[in-house]
Amino acid sequence: MIALVQRDLLLYFRNHSRVLFSLMGAMIAFVLYLVFLKNMIQSSWQSYPGSDVLLDQWLIGGTLAITGITTTLAGLTQVVSDRESQVRQDLLQTDISDTQLMISYLAGASLIGVLMQIIMFAIMLGYFHMQDNLSITWEQTGLLLALMLLNAILSAAINAVVINFVRSMSSLASLSTVIGTGAGFLVGGLIPIGKLPDFAQKLIKVTPGSYIASLNRQVLMNDQLASAFGDHLSTQHHFEKLLGVRLDWDGLLTRQETLNIVIVALVLATALTLIPQLIAGRQRRQLTA
Repeated sequence: MIALVQRDLLLYFRNHSRVLFSLMGAMIAFVLYLVFLKNMIQSSWQSYPGSDVLLDQWLIGGTLAITGITTTLAGLTQVVSDRESQVRQDLLQTDISDTQLMISYLAGASLIGVLMQIIMFAIMLGYFHMQDNLSITWEQTGLLLALMLLNAILSAAINAVVINFVRSMSSLASLSTVIGTGAGFLVGGLIPIGKLPDFAQKLIKVTPGSYIASLNRQVLMNDQLASAFGDHLSTQHHFEKLLGVRLDWDGLLTRQETLNIVIVALVLATALTLIPQLIAGRQRRQLTA
């Protein structure tokens, strides 16, 4: 199975256009923030110290969530390619099972998601360090790396559920375009969630990636929020709700509650991905018995 994971990694990184397009959604969010969004959002919070750094951290948290979604989807392109070219059937003639094959795809896509998040994080941190003197602690770095891994695994599992219904590379290309474009909105990475209509806010709240973005932001922004707002807790809570630092379900969710939602989503997505493979493998063994 390790050889299959290595194969997926090589096929992804050898295709330079696939690597570039898988980052397109994240890069669009980054560029739009620099060109339009930062000044527009910051105008409402200029009176608070360090608002520029605070918004940089907000952008990083959302962009990392977007990166995990789009790059794992690109990594899972091999699932559809192998299915369309009948390579999947050839692989199943070996001693590997349907479930093991899917796990290899998920592992490869997850590794891709982690690596590309690290690359995007390094780019954004380097830029904002030069522009706004942004820095993060080693503790924050460790927590972010753990969230990058969680984001990659969750995004890979959800994307695997989606592409299970895709049968051709042309259809997958169209789907990738839609997801790459929409991911920024679905995680609240382009427009603050509080600025959106009620329906759009509810749509974001049922998108698992928005909870990853929220966790990223809480890790990055916690100390900066305390120094910016001081004792003005009501204003801080309004800011957190408006920008999706913490999502609001009849009250702002705590970090633990947000993490619990992510874990539940991960378990459900993994089950929806692997159970059909278990059933297909059992049926195939019965037919060949």
